[in-house]
Amino acid sequence: MRRYGLRFGLLGPPVLYTADMTEAAAQAGPRPGPQPGPQAGPEFVADAEPASHDRPEAAAPCETVRRARVPYETVRSPKVRALLAALLLEAGRTVPVDSLKEALWGGAPPASAQASLHNHVTRLRRLLDDPRRLRAVASGYQLRVEQGELDVHVFERHVAAARGAHAARNWERVLRECAAALALWRGDPLSGLPAELGGYAFARRLREARLLLLEWRHDAELALGEGRFEHRLPELTALAAEHPLRESFHRQLMLALHRTGRQAEALAVHRDLRTRLVEDLGVEPGPAVREAHVEVLGPTTDALAVTSSALPSSA
Repeated sequence: MRRYGLRFGLLGPPVLYTADMTEAAAQAGPRPGPQPGPQAGPEFVADAEPASHDRPEAAAPCETVRRARVPYETVRSPKVRALLAALLLEAGRTVPVDSLKEALWGGAPPASAQASLHNHVTRLRRLLDDPRRLRAVASGYQLRVEQGELDVHVFERHVAAARGAHAARNWERVLRECAAALALWRGDPLSGLPAELGGYAFARRLREARLLLLEWRHDAELALGEGRFEHRLPELTALAAEHPLRESFHRQLMLALHRTGRQAEALAVHRDLRTRLVEDLGVEPGPAVREAHVEVLGPTTDALAVTSSALPSSA
C-alpha cells in the first residue's frame, strides 16, 4: 500500500509541509538539517520548530527564512492562509465560493471579492507541490488531499490506536501512539485565523483529544513505573493548574507525588481538588480519585480497615 508523506497541517497555524515525510518520520518529529520542499518565495516563511504560534511571521516582505529542523512552511499572506485553512477543513470536498468569501472577508466581502478570490487561489496554487491539487469546479473549489497528507487525519489515527491500547492496558503501545500523535501538535488548531473562518467545534475536538492523549500517556507512565514519575511532575503540576476541575490530572499528580515520597504534597492536591469540586460543582471526587487517595494514605487506611473489621458488632 502506498504511504503518503505529510503535506498539509492544521494542528496549529495552517502550514504546508515541505519534506516528503512518511508517518514514521512524522512520529520522530522534525529532522535536523535543511528540508526539501516547494520553491520558496515571498509567500512562505519557514518556522523553526513547533513552538509558540504567536510570534511574528518573520523577516522582510520578500525574504524566506530557513532554519534547521524545519519540515514545513507557514504561508505569509493572511488571506491565502485563511483560504488554505478553509479548503483543508473540507479536505477533498468542494467548498462553495460563497463559503470561501465568508472565510476571507466575513459578512462584508468587497465588490472585488470574486476577482480577489481568484487571485488568492492562483497564489495558493503556486505554493502547492502540485498546482493541480486545487481545482475549480462548478460551484467552488476543491483541494485534493490524499491519505496521510493532512496532519489532523494522521493525528486522529494515532488517537484511535492510543484509545484502544489504553482500554487493553497495553501501556507500551499507549506511550508509542501518544508520542506519535503529540509530535504532530504545533499549537492551537486554526490559531491566528479570523473568526469568520469557523471551525470552532473542530478546534475544540482536537484540543480535547490532545488532553486525552496527555492523560493516557501519564496513565501509562504510572502503570509502567520504573522511575518514570519524577520527570513528569513539572508537566503534571502545570496541567493540574491549567485544568483545576479535571480530575484525571490531579489524580495522576497525587500518585506521582506519592510514589516519589511526597505524601504530604499529594494529600494537599487531593484536599484542594475536593474543595474546588464541592464549592464549584457541588460534587465529590470520582472513584478514580478516591482510589488514588486510598493509595496515598497507604498503610494507615489498611490498618483502619483491619481495626474496624475486628471491632465487635453493636448488635
